[in-house]
Amino acid sequence: MKHRKNEIPAAVPPASRKPPTASLKMRQTIITLLVIAVSLLFNFSGQKKWDATAHDKTNFPLIGKHRTVACSECHVKGVMQGTPTDCEACHWYRKQDDRYRLQLGQHCADCHTPFDWKRIIPGSWDHERDTGYSLIGSHKFVDCFQCHQGRFFSTQTGECFDCHKKDYNKAAEPDHAFNQFPTECELCHNQVTWEGAAFSHFYFPLKGMHKTTTCTSCHKNGLFAGTPSECVDCHLNDYNSTGNPNHKQAGYSTDCRKCHGDNALSWQGAIFDHDSFWPIRGAHKGLDCNECHAQGYNISGKCVTCHLDDYNNTQNPDHRKAGFHTDCEVCHLRDATSWSFASFDHQFPIFSGKHARFSCTDCHTTANYYEFSCIECHEHNKNEMDNAHKGVGGYTYNSRACYSCHPTGQE
Repeated sequence: MKHRKNEIPAAVPPASRKPPTASLKMRQTIITLLVIAVSLLFNFSGQKKWDATAHDKTNFPLIGKHRTVACSECHVKGVMQGTPTDCEACHWYRKQDDRYRLQLGQHCADCHTPFDWKRIIPGSWDHERDTGYSLIGSHKFVDCFQCHQGRFFSTQTGECFDCHKKDYNKAAEPDHAFNQFPTECELCHNQVTWEGAAFSHFYFPLKGMHKTTTCTSCHKNGLFAGTPSECVDCHLNDYNSTGNPNHKQAGYSTDCRKCHGDNALSWQGAIFDHDSFWPIRGAHKGLDCNECHAQGYNISGKCVTCHLDDYNNTQNPDHRKAGFHTDCEVCHLRDATSWSFASFDHQFPIFSGKHARFSCTDCHTTANYYEFSCIECHEHNKNEMDNAHKGVGGYTYNSRACYSCHPTGQE
């Protein structure tokens, strides 16, 4: 049946309505729960809200970073009762956010405060005190993990080489690895910079000219290991080519230090210990080496080696005719600065008594000083001396007989 326009259809009797479906019941339930929730929200809106200020009244006041974190960071799954208060309980056993994995200790509060992990309690950590290794120089400013790679702290030995092996191996001037330099960096380097290394040349102390010479002067081709330390190893050419005096001909020691010393700044001014061979005294002190060593350096050291001409040409007295000893030192002494200061050991007293101040020729009337005359002075009248010696056994009138009975010149 068709309805007419603007005609309202008759109401459907209640008995004829269909029952609600399951989806409709679900919607009705959701609506009911929302109403309850809104009601609860309004009912509890007057209660105290939990915030940091309210938490301060509990047995765990919130300070530092704890005041800004969400409640759920500590109260896992909304559980309030039994929440631990020890730092490590949250930061390791529950969250395990210690990047060092307890290598630096198990109790966070020993060093840290809740305000900032990077700001530790003054005095709570001292690298030298707690590890035995002092951070000085550039080590003060490097990041921990440059030394503690892989975030491991218990494996470091404190030895330079553990961290600086690559630096050692790539060092080229000089080549540390090739020359087998010690791996204890501190022997040469300070802890501020690699530059300005001061190598301890302890096995061959650098003195004098050696202080300023370049390393390569001794260490040819950059070779340091096994470099000999004897003078002649470097200075053989200097030794062989020296002509004043000729070291090789003279048989000088090849240990340059014996004459030139350790602190010499040049080859000049050498001091030769001549006393170890023949002491130089008196007039010999000012002589040039070549005055004695004109023919070489292997000389005997006896006076006559140099002074034979002086001996043969001396006339007052005539040493040769007198048969004087050729050892000049018997009379002239080693400290004498002139031939005039002779001191002859005359057994017959001529420096005191009646014979003092006599000239040599007063008694030695001939050139032969082994000969002497007593009878030239003592009573030239033979008969008078004969009468004076009557009854003297073995008496003869000659000088040697006089001397045999009067060796001291006394009557």
